[in-house]
Amino acid sequence: MKHWQSDQLRLVSCAGSSEATFETVLSEVNKLGFRYCSFGMKGPLPLATPRALWRSNYPAGWQQRYQEQDYVRCDPTVALAFVSDGVILWSDELFAACPQMRAEACSFGLVHGWAQPRHDAHGIVSLLSCVRSDPPISEEELKAKNERLQWLSFLCHESMLSHWGPTLRNSPESELSNRELEVLRWSCDGKTSADMAEIIGVSEATVNFHMRNACLKLGTPNKTAAAVRAALMGLLR
Repeated sequence: MKHWQSDQLRLVSCAGSSEATFETVLSEVNKLGFRYCSFGMKGPLPLATPRALWRSNYPAGWQQRYQEQDYVRCDPTVALAFVSDGVILWSDELFAACPQMRAEACSFGLVHGWAQPRHDAHGIVSLLSCVRSDPPISEEELKAKNERLQWLSFLCHESMLSHWGPTLRNSPESELSNRELEVLRWSCDGKTSADMAEIIGVSEATVNFHMRNACLKLGTPNKTAAAVRAALMGLLR
């Protein structure tokens, strides 16, 4: 991990509640030049009315208006989040089908936005949105900040899952073995499978076996994601 990744992971993993996690993420979002931040997470079940949780620092008037008008049903960022993993940039074209919503959001200072959906192995979908009134998001800014925003959205998803997971998830996580926790701890320190094999005194194949099991139990696609999720769940302390 890069130094700034480790710093953000440390800050987010120290947050003891969903409120503290959001405030930590918001602080990082502010440093990246965005005044507002919104984070929502939806579970896979029940199919007819899946559970959803949401937190933001959007103006209270806009939050009330959004709920009164049930804008979630026509919000194109929400619709895209369910079917795509790509970055969503706010624009008049994006909101062409709901101009009233766009105009009202702009009246509250919510004009230019960057949003990143996340989908995990449990069927849980999240959306982190970073928004401001001015200036527009240029291609140069996007290139300069996208990696940090992507990492922050990943951390936010994993950390909020540790708080909201019992409400949103259909089944609890499997318990990790001591050896699985050990390889995850070394992975957080940037050790390769070969490094861990030498440190622990086992074969590299054995290290990879335990890492695969940890990824499977945590529902993550790779060892970096598994290490981050375990750290944010407080399993590596």
